[in-house]
Amino acid sequence: MRGERLSIAYVHYGAQSGVTAAMSDALARRGHDVLLVAATGSLEPRDPVTRRLRPAPAVALHLAFAAARFGRLALAHRWNTPYAWDRHARRAGELLASIRPAPDLVLQNGALFSPGLTPRLPYALLLDHTRALAVRSPPWPRLGLEPPSDYGPAWRARETALYRGARLVAAFSEYVRGSLVDDYGVDPSRIAVVGAGANVFPEEPARRDDGRTVLFIGRDFARKGGPVLLEAFVRLRRSFPRARLLVAGPPAPLPLPEGAFHLGPVAPEEVVGLMAQATVFALPTLREPFGIAFLDAMACAVPCVGTRIEAIPEIVLDGETGLLTPPADAVALACALERILDDPLRARAMGVRGRARVAGRFRWARVAARLERALLRGASRGAAA
Repeated sequence: MRGERLSIAYVHYGAQSGVTAAMSDALARRGHDVLLVAATGSLEPRDPVTRRLRPAPAVALHLAFAAARFGRLALAHRWNTPYAWDRHARRAGELLASIRPAPDLVLQNGALFSPGLTPRLPYALLLDHTRALAVRSPPWPRLGLEPPSDYGPAWRARETALYRGARLVAAFSEYVRGSLVDDYGVDPSRIAVVGAGANVFPEEPARRDDGRTVLFIGRDFARKGGPVLLEAFVRLRRSFPRARLLVAGPPAPLPLPEGAFHLGPVAPEEVVGLMAQATVFALPTLREPFGIAFLDAMACAVPCVGTRIEAIPEIVLDGETGLLTPPADAVALACALERILDDPLRARAMGVRGRARVAGRFRWARVAARLERALLRGASRGAAA
């Protein structure tokens, strides 16, 4: 199989937490021709280069549809209307039709549109979540998280058709695989669970922690469970008065308790250095399609504390590479952090096992190898049909 070379048009909508660059590079390293195709941008309110507002009719209509559907959340959900889906799908189809010679296969990351209003080329999907899973996430009003928005039946129909029309859906997790089968009626034989990869993997992970440092990395503080972590940290300081918390990611300053420090946004090249200072990585997220940040921590031999939701139990093995707690439970979170800080030998062992787990399954080279096998099976199935 490794000897068969594919020409792949990789359709994406941005960096996507590093997935676009990592996956396309890993496939290219396996000998495949990968052409990146960016299908979004024409509907954005600001010019991507000048950043000036552009009141084009299509942009105005795009925002009007979003406002009618989502109200004050229109800007956040501007890509989540049938109008935006169709515009992006049409653009993707035009770009794909212009490629000469035509690619063997289209690989599309995500499900915000289809690779053409009526896809003309065989395509596969790389998927970390479904909308059906998202809308089942509970609201957390105390923590500032409202119920997830339902994009409506027209969106659901498009999403379903996209999944069912794919030669292959490469899912990040078994959790997503279950939704594809149960919520969308996708043929299980057309689904492969390939996982995702850590964005960092230092050759020799440095461990310079002081035995009392908790690290949080996440831009969306509320969704990632930041307020729960602050409450848990106050509790933790009763047992570990010298414990400290490093909060990286949120751009705006935060009201933090004593012993906690706001570091602001973090560049990718800073992650390894931060992990070296961490005794434990804590991300008590309330909603999480996958959780690559846990992989980054494990790759750096740092034990993790996370929540027992969605795909996280497939990443962090409870009691082996870290500890999992119920979501929004500050008491349980504080206890989990205390257990790790109170047992340095166990914490180190968890870190070692976590790094070995990433090395064996969650590096992008291994993910690409699994994806390659699935893509070749999908291409063969299509040719036979």
